[in-house]
Amino acid sequence: MLKLKQKTKKLIGTIIIPIWLLFFLSIISSLGEIIIPRLNNFETFVFYFIGGIIWIFPIMPLISWMQKEKS
Repeated sequence: MLKLKQKTKKLIGTIIIPIWLLFFLSIISSLGEIIIPRLNNFETFVFYFIGGIIWIFPIMPLISWMQKEKS
């Protein structure tokens, strides 16, 4: 199995995280264009609040992997 140095892991994570955020942002924005016109202000807030929180869950394992000394 390939053992990566922590610097290499951080480089990989630094590249993957912004790509994931752009992908996730495009999905939320596209859904927002479809869903938001039918929502009131509170529901719009809840939509973006939840969207602003859930992006981190798929990234947490990557951040954890980046912090490990050797895998």
